[in-house]
Amino acid sequence: MPSTIGYHIVIAGYGLWLPGDDRGSWSEAWDEQIGYSQPHTVHDGDPVRKRMAQERMRHAPVRLDDAMIQIVVETVRRCESASDWSIAAASVEPTHSHLLLTYTRCDIDNTVKWIKDRTTKAIRRETNHQGPVWCKGKWRSFMFDDQVWSKTAAYIERHNIRHGEPAQPYPIITTP
Repeated sequence: MPSTIGYHIVIAGYGLWLPGDDRGSWSEAWDEQIGYSQPHTVHDGDPVRKRMAQERMRHAPVRLDDAMIQIVVETVRRCESASDWSIAAASVEPTHSHLLLTYTRCDIDNTVKWIKDRTTKAIRRETNHQGPVWCKGKWRSFMFDDQVWSKTAAYIERHNIRHGEPAQPYPIITTP
């Protein structure tokens, strides 16, 4: 079995990619009358599922402003300095963030929860925003192959270029 060289993590702003979205979704949907509807499976767009998710929202959707983006970048860097993983590529955008992280001995799902928790707390501490920052869950894939790793890094870098940033606008320390 190939060994993991890293992970591609995508986290979205709260309320910006709901179950039932036309782009598809993997989240669960819940309704008072029918309860959970096929939790944790990939679903096509569905206006009823999206309506159910919108009805559950307790806060407005969150788009990161420039100050919040900078807080996310700085906080993720602090997380990196306290960890056994490094950031190989990153794109922090108003609606979502991509992180390409090197292998960690820690549980990657717990690592992502920790990053989301630390960035949320930093945003609440340093701005007037006091609600949620990120959606529940995340998208993550395991990287086993150098070619897939390189293509993923290029994909993330294109996100930055598309938004007028350098390919690597944030200091990159290492790659596997």
